Amino acid sequence: MWMFLLKTVGTALFIAALSEIAKRSTLVASLMVALPLATMMTVANIYIDGKDAAGATRFATTTFFLVPPGIAFFIVLIGGQKLGLAFWPSFGLSIIATAVCCWAVIFFLRRAGIAL
Repeated sequence: MWMFLLKTVGTALFIAALSEIAKRSTLVASLMVALPLATMMTVANIYIDGKDAAGATRFATTTFFLVPPGIAFFIVLIGGQKLGLAFWPSFGLSIIATAVCCWAVIFFLRRAGIAL
């Protein structure tokens, strides 16, 4: 239970720190977000929690396949803003586009015999 609370507080502090850093430098905050720090921490925690190297590798593999469709979020958000859409509609469409792209990747990978 303590590990769960520690991970939750650590994650919350990380996100809060990133949003504060972004107020001062979008470049630095973007660089920190672009690095797969959350993935690295999750892979490490999966291993630490149960010495489960296979589980950590499965998580890393799944993440690897789902990073490309995640780029749809940025394309739609930026495109929506450039087309004059307000922030929240652009944000919502970005989430929907990302979900659709992730679903499509999972669907086609399963059809190719790759289960995530």
